[in-house]
Parts: sequence; C-alpha cells; structure tokens
Amino acid sequence: MQTTLTKLVLTYFVVLCSIVHLSAQEITNIKTQKNQREQLELALKMKVDFQKDTVGLIKNLHPLLELANQERSIPLKWAYYMLMADGFSIAFDQVNPRSNAYYKLASELIERENLPELRMIGNIRQGYYLYTYREVKDAFPYFLLAADLEAEVDTEKVPLLPEHYNFIASFYSYIGDQEKAISFLKTALPYTEEHSRQKIDMTNAIGVYYKKAALFDKAYPFYKQALEIATVAKDSVWMGIIAGNLADYEWEKGNEDQAIALVKQNIELSLKYNEVLDAMRANLEVARMYAHQKKWDLAEKHIAESTALMADKPYFLVFKRDAAKILADIAAGKGQKDLELAQLKKYLVLKDSLEARSNNEAMQKIYWQWEIERYEQANKQAEAKRQQIKQNYQYVGVLLILGFIIVLLLINRSKTRIQIRSTELEKEQLALKFEKQLLDQELSVLKNSLQEFTDTIRHNDQTIQHLRKEIQEKETHDPKLALEISENLSSMLESHIMTDERWLKFKHVFDKVYPEFLETQKLENPKLSESDLRLIALMKLDLNNRSMSDLLGVSIEGVKKAKQRLKKKVEV
Repeated sequence: MQTTLTKLVLTYFVVLCSIVHLSAQEITNIKTQKNQREQLELALKMKVDFQKDTVGLIKNLHPLLELANQERSIPLKWAYYMLMADGFSIAFDQVNPRSNAYYKLASELIERENLPELRMIGNIRQGYYLYTYREVKDAFPYFLLAADLEAEVDTEKVPLLPEHYNFIASFYSYIGDQEKAISFLKTALPYTEEHSRQKIDMTNAIGVYYKKAALFDKAYPFYKQALEIATVAKDSVWMGIIAGNLADYEWEKGNEDQAIALVKQNIELSLKYNEVLDAMRANLEVARMYAHQKKWDLAEKHIAESTALMADKPYFLVFKRDAAKILADIAAGKGQKDLELAQLKKYLVLKDSLEARSNNEAMQKIYWQWEIERYEQANKQAEAKRQQIKQNYQYVGVLLILGFIIVLLLINRSKTRIQIRSTELEKEQLALKFEKQLLDQELSVLKNSLQEFTDTIRHNDQTIQHLRKEIQEKETHDPKLALEISENLSSMLESHIMTDERWLKFKHVFDKVYPEFLETQKLENPKLSESDLRLIALMKLDLNNRSMSDLLGVSIEGVKKAKQRLKKKVEV
C-alpha cells in the first residue's frame, strides 16, 4: 500500500516538475517576444486543461501573472484572467462562478483602456464559454457586443484571430444567421496558415454555411478549394469529410453515381482514421441515395452499418429518425408491409419527439431574432441620441465661435478706435508741443527783449548821469560845449521818455513775459490808473527811481511821490 502511494506521489511530482519546466519555457518565450499580438498569442496558448486539478492550473499560470505584474502589462494580465476562466470551465465542465469571476476581472481590467481588440476577443470568449454549455440566451449579448466592435478593431492586432472568429461564426450559424457567420470566416481565412487543418476546416465551413442558406452554387467552390488544400496537405480525414459535402452538391445536380462514389470515399477514409460520427452520417447518406435508386439491398446494408455506429444519446435521435424512414421505404420496396408499418411507427415517434424539440428551437431562434432586432433598435436609439447630443454640442460650439468672433470684432473695433484716438491725441500732443515750443521761443525772445530794454535803460541812465556831470563841469569852463552836451542830453531824454505809444508796445511785451501780472494787479486794485500800472511794471523790472524818472519824464521827487500814492492805493 505504501509502495503504491509512494509511486503515485512520485508520479505526481514528476508530472508537476515537467509542467513547471514547460511553463518556465513558455514564460521565457513570452518575455522575449516584443510584438504584443504575438506575445498574447503565446500566452493564450498556455496549457489550461488540467481536468479537475485546479491546483495544477493555478501553479501553471502563476508565472504569467508574475510576468504581467513585473512588466505592468495590462494585455498579459487580461490573458491570465482569460486562461484562468477557461481552466475552471474545464475543471467544472459547466458554467461556474469561478470562471464568471475571472471573465469579469478581465472585462473590468480593459474597460477604460483603448484596446478594442481585447474587448472584442473577451466578449467572444465569454460568449463561446456560455454557448458551449448551452447557456445560449446568456451568450447572446456577448456575441452582439463583439460583432459591434468588429468595425473598430485592427485585424492585424487581434490575437489568434482565426480561432476567435471561428467561435463567433459557429454561434451565428447556430442561430440561423449564415451570412454573418460567413462574413467572419472570410475575414479570418487570410490569417490561417497555408495547407493547415485550420484553413481546410474554415474553408469547408464557409461551404457548409452556404449550403445551410440553400446557396449550393456558392458552397461548391469552397468545398473544392478545401479539398485541394487537404489533398496538398495529405489530410485524408478532411479529404473524406469534404468528399461527403461535395456528394450533396453532385446529387443536387443529378450526378447520382458520382455523388455515391464521393460518399463512399468519405466512409472509407472516416473508418480508416476512426472518424466514427462522420462514417455514421456518410453511411446513412449513401443508404438514402441507394433507396432513391431502389437498390434496396445496398441501402439496407449501409443502414445497418450506420445504426451500428449510433449511440444511445439525444444527439443521435435525428439520425435514428432518418434511418427508420429509410428502412420503411426499403420494406415498402420489398413488399414487407409489417416491417414497413413497424418502421413507420418508430419513425413517427422519433419525428414527434424531434418536432417538439424543433419547435422549441424554432421558438428560440425567433426569440434570438427578436433579441437581435431589439438590440439593434436600442443601438439605433442610442446612436440617434449620441447624434442629437453631438448636434447640440455642434450648435453650442458654433454659437461660442460666433460669440468669440463677435467679441474679437468688437475688441478689434475698440482697438481701432483707441488707435485712432491715440493717433489724434498724439497729433494734438505734437501740435501742443509745437505750439509750446513756439511760445517758449517767443517768450524767450520777449524776455530777451525786455531784458535788453531794461539793460538799455540802465545803460542810458548811466550815460545820462555822465552827461549831467559833464554839463556841470563844462558849464563854467566851456559854455559852448556845455550847451552842446545839454542839447544831446535833452535829445536823449526826449527819446527815452515812455510815451503812450511806447507804453502800449512795452505793455504787450511785458504781458507776454509776465502773463496776467498787470491784469491781476488791476483786478485786486480796481482804482489803479494806467500811470500806476506803468510804475508797477517798472518796479517789477527792478529799476531805480532815477531810471523811472527819466522814463516817465518826471523828477525823482515825482517818482517818489507817485510810489507813495501807489502804496496808499494798494494798502486801501
């Protein structure tokens, strides 16, 4: 007992070590791959079939999680969640909470990322998981979402594109939408390897879907193409399967013998490579053909070979029904009434059972079609709402742009006005500046003139004083010279006296140099006479009494008295 247990433990340990070694090699390959799509493809091909050994599954995939965390790679972490979901679905062999939880984690991980390819593939894988375990109603939304995302994805970035598109094509064919199924397979076909089983399978599947849609002429070229690939690849199994499919086409065309020969070729190859189900279907098909030709013994022989390969499972009911109908036809052809009735009774029982199922399937397909229409209607409404919101944003955007343009125009207009005003102000300032310069120049000239006038008066005053001294000196010694000096003095004094005319000219200059001075004096003392103003002006120039007497033509005493009178007026 201990020896047996020890062997089991050692065996498990050896298997576990080999798994760890294989996992490490896979992780190394993934890590060295720089292309993201190819990296994901390597990751998604990691082993997940550990049957019920979930511990082995977790250990095998844990290095992938570590690598994803180490490189902070969202795609690799997404692949880890997908593989864990697949592994648990195999372990439980049904829809289960663990797989559902990992699918949810994967979906949430890429929800806010710009990764439409992974979102599409994630929906396909989760939908196919539900479809595999016949949770078709629940699978439906995932496949619809995946189909909607097809327009957004870059097929060059989709990991394992043929496998995933084959999944979704199988589903759409199952619900009766052959056109959609064919579309996905045709998109994926260029991404399959030349002469591979995958390429044969998908090419043949396109023909099968065309046949389901009753488009036999379109199906035939794909059958032929698939057969050519299988022949080059020397894939006998697929050569037999495709031969059977071609037989249906030849039979529809009326080439009965050729069709029978093709089906027999299918039987031979299927039995040779232990493809039992295909051999069963092919035998049943050739039996139907022989019955149609009234070759009852040959038909009966192939019916026997077909029924021998049938198992007691619901899947085989449809074939058992067809076999019963053919046996009834054979019995009728041979005149065996009792056997004919027995087979017809068996046929009707099986037919009723299958019709009940078919009705359910038909109702289910109607429901699926209704779901598709409802989904599309919801999408249309959502799109219409998005368009309306987009249009509203566009209107708001246009209004904002117009408002912005108007504001810019107003600002520009204001700037223009300000510039014009600034230009005008500059012109005015320049004019004022120029005018000021002229005034300053004029004032400077007038000041100079007034200063020159004052200096002249003072100089003349000195000259007059000098002449008077000379008169006094010469008056006794040289009367004639004294008289001549006296005449010159009188002439000078006469030209020196400020007459009314000279006063006006003088006042004009004085007012320019001392603006409003005399006017202010007059305003403050209205009793001031013109003579007073003359005296005030001369006092402003800081002239002495002698100079004032000479200018005013009065004596010094007269000037003093005039100042006294002026003082009294000002004090009053």
